[in-house]
Amino acid sequence: MTLAPATALQSDTREHLLRTALLAFADHGVEGVRLSHIRDAAGQGNRSVMHYHFKNKDTLVQAVVEFVQGQLDTHMQRAAGRLLGILPQPSQLPALVEVMFEPFVTLFASGPVGEACIRFMSRLTWQSGAKGQRVLTDFFIPYGNLFLPALQGCVPHLSPTELRFKIYLAVNNCIHGLADFSILLHDPALEPLGDKEPAILAMRRLFFDYMAGGFSGPARA
Repeated sequence: MTLAPATALQSDTREHLLRTALLAFADHGVEGVRLSHIRDAAGQGNRSVMHYHFKNKDTLVQAVVEFVQGQLDTHMQRAAGRLLGILPQPSQLPALVEVMFEPFVTLFASGPVGEACIRFMSRLTWQSGAKGQRVLTDFFIPYGNLFLPALQGCVPHLSPTELRFKIYLAVNNCIHGLADFSILLHDPALEPLGDKEPAILAMRRLFFDYMAGGFSGPARA
């Protein structure tokens, strides 16, 4: 079905405002951005355009969250398919962790929008308080549960509670580590890990090795 011209224009305007809001929230946090700032950044002169498309800021934030979830869900569905080919045994832990966290890395590396999605999620965990954290946990709990049985087979020395705790730590490390990835550019000793393809692949491997190491360590009594 083809959208009528007016409807298509409204849809394009809403999408543009949504992406502008995502970039603003990723840079400054939800509390640090006003609707008027987003309107101006989007080049919209109509003062009521934000209210027309999103009613209020809470509705806009929810729309941005849903947009980010949609971007990440595409990669998560692929990960769920790859999960079926991994045996739940200790030797498969590195491969399992790579499959689990590849969606975040892939989204981050996909371009400015994907990078903004990760930075937005990072800010939600610490700048928006319990409300922002609840948004993320509601989204990630089902995804973590999908991997939980296989993880239990890979690290059988951990109880389900200990393993779930490590999943939360790993997700936080993944999101914040990617969001602050540019910090690596300020260490001259890391210059060999430049922007050439072999070096990028090496960085991905180091990243996944680091994530897997967090799961493989023994739980303390």
